[in-house]
Amino acid sequence: MKNFYSTALQNQKEKNLYRSLTSSDATAATTIRRGKKNFISFCCNDYLGLSQNAQVKKSAIAAIEKFGVGARASRYVTGNNALYEKVEKQIAKMKNCEDAIVFTSGYATAIGAIPALVCEGDLIVADRLIHSSAIDGSKLSGARLMRFQHNDIAHAKKILEENRKQFKKCLIVTETVFSMDGDVGEISELLKLAKKFDAILLSDAAHDLFLSKNFSDQNHLQMGTFSKAIGALGGYVAGDKRLIDYLRNFAKSAIYSTALPPAILAAVLTSLKIISKKNLGAKALKNAQYFCELMGLEKPQSAIVVLIVGENKKALEIAKKVSEKGMLISAIRPPTVEVGKARLRITFSSEHQKNQVKKLAEILNFELKKIS
Repeated sequence: MKNFYSTALQNQKEKNLYRSLTSSDATAATTIRRGKKNFISFCCNDYLGLSQNAQVKKSAIAAIEKFGVGARASRYVTGNNALYEKVEKQIAKMKNCEDAIVFTSGYATAIGAIPALVCEGDLIVADRLIHSSAIDGSKLSGARLMRFQHNDIAHAKKILEENRKQFKKCLIVTETVFSMDGDVGEISELLKLAKKFDAILLSDAAHDLFLSKNFSDQNHLQMGTFSKAIGALGGYVAGDKRLIDYLRNFAKSAIYSTALPPAILAAVLTSLKIISKKNLGAKALKNAQYFCELMGLEKPQSAIVVLIVGENKKALEIAKKVSEKGMLISAIRPPTVEVGKARLRITFSSEHQKNQVKKLAEILNFELKKIS
């Protein structure tokens, strides 16, 4: 049996799909230390630099002094720290919703919320490019999963017209920003379909910069994470009060997980308040736009810019060359993306300096010309 695992690992190496871990210590909002060398990171999801924000760190430290380190139990026992209610009220306010529920991570949110909302005998109609966590949540639910072509409203409508009546409940799943492509989802159009076909739209706002309009509606649930633009940890679902109350009672990953540490909740709350007062997302988007101007690319829709190079080996080689010049970008390979569509994924922060963005563009222009 051990040969199976050894062979599987060897196959990954031969296909340039092998993954290994590298110790990476954040020393500033956009700086990563690996060994004795500092790198400018263009591969973190800390879009607003809040993981290193002085106010955020101060609030986390104060929470540890007041409440201790761990939550010690599930929220449903003694882990429901008073900060939870404040965080849920704040995220609901910012998402223009009646209520919200917090989970321990974005992944836990997806695998808890989706199986709670639908089950065997129900239908899930999902964008082909939804995140792996949403796919796993869909499979765990036991509901019938049908995928429509990316952002293709006509295809989604066709699936609903042909199948909706055969199922009890229906969930439509998409993303506000697609993590591996950087484009935005068709939220308003899918919400129209949700209303027409008596369905709930679940939109994953994990890579949200808090710039887009929030579609508050009883047929719409907004799912997201605190680990990216918020700079901390955790996940949430915001929406209609009855649906959120339902999730509190039926989402297993919320019920059977130890609660988030008080320090994390305090950090999340402070980050949310900073975001509500400052337009940090606009600066992150502006940095992405400046990069695309320098590269001769189309104007980006988010802080994520993707360069498809095709071969796994090429993606790895270019990422390595960039790192040798003191900058980090991500080489994304299957199964995260389709076979033959390996890519360089570049993420921009509000804390990146213009000269750093310019240097990255110069390095990539040089490296890409060598393979064209």
